[in-house]
Amino acid sequence: MLQERARVTSKRHGRRRTGFSMIEMLLVLIVIGILVTITVTKTSRIMRHERVNRAAQVLVQDLQNGFAMAGRQRAPVRLTFTPSTKTYVFTDRASGTVFQTRSMASGTEFQLSAMSSTATTVDVLPNGIGSTPFTVTLTLGDFTRKVSASSAGFVRSFQ
Repeated sequence: MLQERARVTSKRHGRRRTGFSMIEMLLVLIVIGILVTITVTKTSRIMRHERVNRAAQVLVQDLQNGFAMAGRQRAPVRLTFTPSTKTYVFTDRASGTVFQTRSMASGTEFQLSAMSSTATTVDVLPNGIGSTPFTVTLTLGDFTRKVSASSAGFVRSFQ
C-alpha cells in the first residue's frame, strides 16, 4: 500500500498541467477575428449586389407594367423619376391620378445610395410607344446596375 501511494504521488508531480497557454488562446482568438472580418466583408458585398440586382429586376417589371398600363388605360401614362428621393411614379398624364409609386431609398428593402435617369419624364402612349428612350442607373456602394428602355417599350437590365 505504501508503494502504491508512492507511485500515485510520483505520477501527480511528474505530469504537466493540461489546458491551453495564454499564447495559444491569443493565437486562436486572432485567427477567429481574421475569419470573422473576412466573412463579414464578403457577406456585405454579396448583400449589396443582391439589393441592386433585386432593385433592377423590380424596375424592369415596373417599366414593363407601365408600358402595358397605357394600353389598358387607353390613355397616356407619365413616368416621372425623382433621383433626389430615389423614387419613380406612374401617373395618368391627363388627370394626374397616381397609379404606382416606388421608392428605392434607404429605409426600403433596396437601400440604394443613388438612382439616376437620363430622362426625368417619359410619356407612354396607349400604343405602347414611349416619348424617349432612357437608361436608369442604380447604385449601392461600389456596385452599379443599369436598366434601359427603348421607345418601343423593350426593357432590359445590364451592368
